[in-house]
Amino acid sequence: MILLGQFGLWLGLLGAAAAIVFFILSRQKTGLGKQAASFGNYATLASMLGMTIAIMVLLVGFLTSDFSMLYIAENHSKHVSSGAFFLFDMKFWLDVSAIWAGQAGSLLFWAWCMTLFAGYLAFRNSRKSDETGLHAMALMVLNLLILLFSSFMVLTKGHMPFLETPAHMYVDGQLVGAATRFGMNPLLQHWAMVLHPPTLFLGYAGLAVPFAYGMGAIFSRNLSSDWVKACDRITVFSWYWLGIGIWVGAIWAYVVLGWGGFWAWDPVENASMLPWFAGLALIHSMTVYRRKGNMRIWTLMLSALTYTMVVMGTFIVRSGIIDSVHAFPEDPVARNMFFGLMVGSMLVMFIGVIWRRSDLKNNSDFDSLTGKDAMYYINNVMMTLMTLILLFMTTSQATTGRVFAISQYEVIARFLGIIYITMIAICPMLNWDKTDGKALFSRIWAPAAWSLIPFAGLVWIWWDQLHPVYAIMAASPDFVAAENFTMYGPVLYSIIALVAFYLSCFLVVTNIALFVRGTKARMKAKGENPFKAFGNILIKARVQSGGYISHLAIGLTVIGLVGSIMYVQSEHFEVPLQQGARVSISNYTFELQDFVQETIYEHDNEELKETARFRVYRDDISIGYISPTRYYDPIREMNRINASVKSEPLRDIFLTFGNAEIEETIPITVMINPLIWIMWIGSGLLLVGNALAAWPKASSPAIPEKKRIGTGGGKGGPKPAGSKPKGSKPAGKKVGKK
Repeated sequence: MILLGQFGLWLGLLGAAAAIVFFILSRQKTGLGKQAASFGNYATLASMLGMTIAIMVLLVGFLTSDFSMLYIAENHSKHVSSGAFFLFDMKFWLDVSAIWAGQAGSLLFWAWCMTLFAGYLAFRNSRKSDETGLHAMALMVLNLLILLFSSFMVLTKGHMPFLETPAHMYVDGQLVGAATRFGMNPLLQHWAMVLHPPTLFLGYAGLAVPFAYGMGAIFSRNLSSDWVKACDRITVFSWYWLGIGIWVGAIWAYVVLGWGGFWAWDPVENASMLPWFAGLALIHSMTVYRRKGNMRIWTLMLSALTYTMVVMGTFIVRSGIIDSVHAFPEDPVARNMFFGLMVGSMLVMFIGVIWRRSDLKNNSDFDSLTGKDAMYYINNVMMTLMTLILLFMTTSQATTGRVFAISQYEVIARFLGIIYITMIAICPMLNWDKTDGKALFSRIWAPAAWSLIPFAGLVWIWWDQLHPVYAIMAASPDFVAAENFTMYGPVLYSIIALVAFYLSCFLVVTNIALFVRGTKARMKAKGENPFKAFGNILIKARVQSGGYISHLAIGLTVIGLVGSIMYVQSEHFEVPLQQGARVSISNYTFELQDFVQETIYEHDNEELKETARFRVYRDDISIGYISPTRYYDPIREMNRINASVKSEPLRDIFLTFGNAEIEETIPITVMINPLIWIMWIGSGLLLVGNALAAWPKASSPAIPEKKRIGTGGGKGGPKPAGSKPKGSKPAGKKVGKK
């Protein structure tokens, strides 16, 4: 099995290397060059096959507990099988997730995902004409990245997943001695960790595609919108899966880590947000490039920035320069490799843009701040600024020795967030070039007025349930919790919350209004009933509809974030270890029913499990029970805390154990997280909108078309969209004398 895995990895490496050579040779239009692109596609598919073999070896090894492979011995799950059908057995899925539990396996999985994208492109491109060499050059760059990853695994011992377990650790098919302590971290043995890493890696791998196509456009000098059209859906698809990964990771942090929140601005958490922000700017920039031939340099540089931030994410996780509960140990080899890849990606794109600058002139420039052109430009500036600020704050521990507090992250996020949601609420109301003030007012006043209705409801909730939390938490003995409230002062704190509420309502109502307007227009034009008209809008204008749904979802998410971050009430208690003991927070009372300590056999070793069961009262009326648990793992000498959450429509009641020993009292923390379900619903709807926008276009028969090797901006290139032939007359006007 080890030899088969190494064979697969080497096949992936050599296939990528051969593909690079063939795609370079394809630039020659005579002799071997005529068939070189086809050979390059075959080599790309061979690379994908090799990486698939390597992944399958690991999968079979984990499913069969083949501890002769060191990586499997070190990262196997000790979860005990339930005996159910394998698809319903958590043991099976944890064995699958063990593939990406360690450094070497996660790199292999990432490289495999890249070969899947490359294989798909090779298959797709083999059926298309590629006279300019755009697709060949893009696949050459993508195979170069695959070659770097596979070479890194093959040539560095610490990153090769197919090594033999030392003989003194593996005797007669069993792990012995210190190796008996090997195994997956119990914190990772959760359904969310089955989904979180692979969705992130799928997003990371796919975001290499726009970078590859951007470089391919420069090498082939086909800087028309062809390269954007070739990869825009893949870009949205990859960004979508990256968003799913972030979302599932937040759920895992909320439920498993037991600190009461879902986002702590930890460096590794931030690492996944860096390419998400940059990718958001890239997607909007691609829209303008594709539709109007503008923002050419922006789009190319953003493709490089997005991929650089992808690599920065793994650099932070694997280099050891940042302290984080999620990071791997220090790895100088990985640090140097990924740092070089980051610098190289930005540098080669920058040089390429300078090289082709004469071909990168925009078809037109915006001359007013009241048009969509300007708003898209401002969007790019905002997202790039947010990316760079977050990058600086995240890496400041390594660069300046300074660690920023959570409250400092949130100050910036709140003010930039308010500006951003204002912008995306207004943008759909604008014309592309310029919008007259009266026209804008006529479009905006009705949604602005209708927004006052949901805003009034939120103001009532704020005054009745959220605003009182400020005074309670500002006086809290927990200094950090109190500082998060008092650093603004009560007036500014309330203004931020209320402004965010209104703008979020405006954003939601605006996008609902856009759907209503579009439905009415289609009903009038096609004679369709409202349901059919709305359904056709969703199906036939997927990108636009997905954008509207995503913007609406952002409004809902921000409403939830205001409550679940700005107005969380928390308190620590020492509950007497006696039945009937009570503690209270807000209008909730928790009465201890029983406390149980038991020895269980769950992760292939004995663990101490502690469970406290509380009856919950709201305003002295019983609403059910809540039962947090805590496990003590004697092998790792660590506690594993599982919070218990009781959800209500407008809030979560969150209860978790502390880490202190339980003797006469039980240490617990209770948190009231208001509006958090609106945040979860909004973020889930955001994924739905992204999925709709990423849905592939219906394929149409290929029509051979002669393409110019020039570009849309330089000499010899195609004319900008909307330009007229020389001597043509404007449409709609009579020609000749009156």
